[in-house]
Amino acid sequence: MAVSEGKAGVTSQTLERGLAALEVVARTGPCSATDVAQALGLHRSITYRLLTTLETRGYLERDDVGRYQVGLAPVMVAAAVRRDLRSIAEPIVRRVAEELNTTAFLVVPQGEEALTLVSIEPVESPSAITYRPGLRHPLTRGAPGLAVLAALPPRDEERPEVTLTRELGYVRTTGEVVPGLSAIAVPVVPRQGQVASLCVMFIPGTLDDKRAVDALVAAADELHGQ
Repeated sequence: MAVSEGKAGVTSQTLERGLAALEVVARTGPCSATDVAQALGLHRSITYRLLTTLETRGYLERDDVGRYQVGLAPVMVAAAVRRDLRSIAEPIVRRVAEELNTTAFLVVPQGEEALTLVSIEPVESPSAITYRPGLRHPLTRGAPGLAVLAALPPRDEERPEVTLTRELGYVRTTGEVVPGLSAIAVPVVPRQGQVASLCVMFIPGTLDDKRAVDALVAAADELHGQ
């Protein structure tokens, strides 16, 4: 196994490549081995072995046409890392989903991405939007990520929406997380200090913004006190 000198000492080149391959798939969505090889600048045979190993361990899975996508293993790892926050947030997120009759979820930062930790669909809405735990997108795109950034210290060249979120206490976007859908999110800083955001996603025109913001702010206050 090849090793290299990393920031904290000697690292495994194979592991680094495997994690990089996983990150490419997570970032770009369903993609082929050739796509990943080109993104990493690796030979296709090396990339295929990395992807096969990740698939065997459940970190990746393949769709009907053989393209790779993120599997369930990363979700379980993320849930284990944030188990306390997840267990506290689940009943709160569930109440928001039922009260507003739309999908509600909790997002936490993971590097420069917004990671969905908890996602709840309302029981009485068979047509509710499906947004599963483990989904991620850049922090700089979409209400969930912008709300997380608003809970953090200001950054250079941050989007004006982040500054406005700090003033208003919430942010609304349309089409930035899922095309055609709107999202409203509020920043959360639980007592444990783990920055997060509480969010709802819905078809534009089907949810009153003020009602959604009021429910999310109340839930965020409750989560902050835990």
